[in-house]
Amino acid sequence: MHLRAGDRVIVLDNSQESFRIGKFVSYIKDTAENITFHDIVSGKLDAAFVPCNQDAPNFGNVQLTTWNKFTVVNKSTHEWILTVDNYSLDTLYFYYANASGQYNKIKSGRCLPLSSRKYKTCTYVFDLPVAAGDTAIFYLRVSSFFMQYPLKIYTKEAFIESAHKKDSLEGMYFGMMLLIVLYNLFLFIYVRDHAYFYYIIYVLFNALMIAQLKGYVADLWGDRFHFFWAYSPAIIALSSFMAVVFSQHILESKRYTPRLHKIMSFVFKPLLILVILLSIFGYNLEASLMNQIVGLPLAIIMYVTSIVIYRQGNKFVRFYMAACWAYFLGVIIYVLKAFTVLPFTEFTNNAIEIGSSVQLIMFSITIADKVNEYRKEKAAAQQELVESMKKNEMLITEHNRMLETKVSERTSELKKSLTNLELSQIELQDKNQIITREKQRSDELLWNILPEEVAEELKQKGSAEAKHYENVSVLFTDFKDFTNISEKMSPQQLVFEIHNCFKVFDEIVEKHNIEKIKTIGDSYMCAGGLPNPNNTHASDTVKAAIEIIEFMNDLNRQKKAKGLYPFEIRVGINSGPVVAGIVGIKKFAYDIWGDTVNIASRLENSGEPGKINISGSTYSLIKDQFDFTYRGKIAVKGKGEVDMYFVNQPDI
Repeated sequence: MHLRAGDRVIVLDNSQESFRIGKFVSYIKDTAENITFHDIVSGKLDAAFVPCNQDAPNFGNVQLTTWNKFTVVNKSTHEWILTVDNYSLDTLYFYYANASGQYNKIKSGRCLPLSSRKYKTCTYVFDLPVAAGDTAIFYLRVSSFFMQYPLKIYTKEAFIESAHKKDSLEGMYFGMMLLIVLYNLFLFIYVRDHAYFYYIIYVLFNALMIAQLKGYVADLWGDRFHFFWAYSPAIIALSSFMAVVFSQHILESKRYTPRLHKIMSFVFKPLLILVILLSIFGYNLEASLMNQIVGLPLAIIMYVTSIVIYRQGNKFVRFYMAACWAYFLGVIIYVLKAFTVLPFTEFTNNAIEIGSSVQLIMFSITIADKVNEYRKEKAAAQQELVESMKKNEMLITEHNRMLETKVSERTSELKKSLTNLELSQIELQDKNQIITREKQRSDELLWNILPEEVAEELKQKGSAEAKHYENVSVLFTDFKDFTNISEKMSPQQLVFEIHNCFKVFDEIVEKHNIEKIKTIGDSYMCAGGLPNPNNTHASDTVKAAIEIIEFMNDLNRQKKAKGLYPFEIRVGINSGPVVAGIVGIKKFAYDIWGDTVNIASRLENSGEPGKINISGSTYSLIKDQFDFTYRGKIAVKGKGEVDMYFVNQPDI
């Protein structure tokens, strides 16, 4: 045991049950955290200990480790304990000598779950093992970024009584928070004003902030929310963020003070989000300092906003101003205490909690007063509306009298002209029916000529813009030796045969969501994937081609059975980009252009009767859906060599 002549000794007797021991403590600042307990008890650092002149050691908001030493003489019959009444301390190590003279170590602090502590309270408690008549030296190592640690010695009985009183007061506080939440939840459900909803969220986060700062999250919920200990500045910033959201809504700052609203939205909200992120990533000292630096100007901005809005005639803001003052004073006192300008006392340590309680009550009154003002304004508006309606009723009555006179005068005239009017109406109805029928026929004709979407655009605008389609599939059909066949048939029979074929082709392409483009002599042209683009145009076109081939095969069997000339058909399909639009101003037609169309025509010419000849571009889109025979690269006029495939059709 190393006692110096200047050491102040704590004498425990039966005359006192508790007292602060800050001024009986000596300390060493271990900024580099390289001092070991062996260095402390060896005696070589005794001269480095500095007497503390504060009732509660307070080094401010700084990342620091201190070694604290105090000496106790027990002249009482009580069991004594040491309390460190600041839950925001990260890590504590308490050292005391055992019966053999060796030192035991007890670890505590908010870094430890509540279940690992001997005393399950929100205050850090250590037994003082010093027998009656003995003297003992104790050491306490404290590490945190918020270095304020009021040290107090209690008898066990006095500590239990003190803890009970403290829990009762805190219970009253959180009970009040619960009542505020339930009361405003009821008002929100009844009134449907979102101000109550934002207020409830703010109260919940504010209660969470106080509970975390005071250790009641651990005290009430045990280890379930232990991870909160590492994010205290984030929780404080989150509470401040919700205060801004609530204030902007209740004050309608965007409407009354747009500039100040932008400052809160684009300056303070991002700063508070930055605080949250700093805390999440482990920079709690920087986050805590930013909280205190941002909190003061934010309170000022909110107060100035309320003054400006109050001067615009919004009387309900006076309660908000009072709430700001209460919280503003609480923040100032707490920050000044944090920077050691004010001493650590029960009042300064709970300044935010006290200011917050008053603030929350005043906020409730603010919302109620605002709703009451709205009701008065609504009632006044309703009364004004009633008066206006009465005047209107008088005017309407007088006007009706005048109208009745005029109606009587006009009735006789109308009776004379009624017969003529009825005849004219019947004639007009007949004409309207004729016009409607003609319009219907005109629309049907237009839809037969053009795609429906293009027809509607033409009707509305008088023109239709050409459109580029990135990927469509173009199908051409042609009859082999059609010229020779036509020479052996009468014109009427030839047109009849082609009409029957193309009529079935029309039904097949419509079934497969393909757009018919045109017929050129015995050639039939259609395209999939327009005017409404889709991803199935290639497979749709091939399926239609297969049905066309099947139809023609059935038709040719019937023709051969009757001794008629068969129509052998070739089909070519190519996929790629095209341009589509209307050409001409008289007898206009919907058409498509581009290399994709030209190659599709060449593919039909390069095919074989009864076969579906497709390009490599079409094959790449449907290669997993059908069976194919690769024909190799075949020269195409004007286009070089093109990969070609026959689609292998099922047996028919």
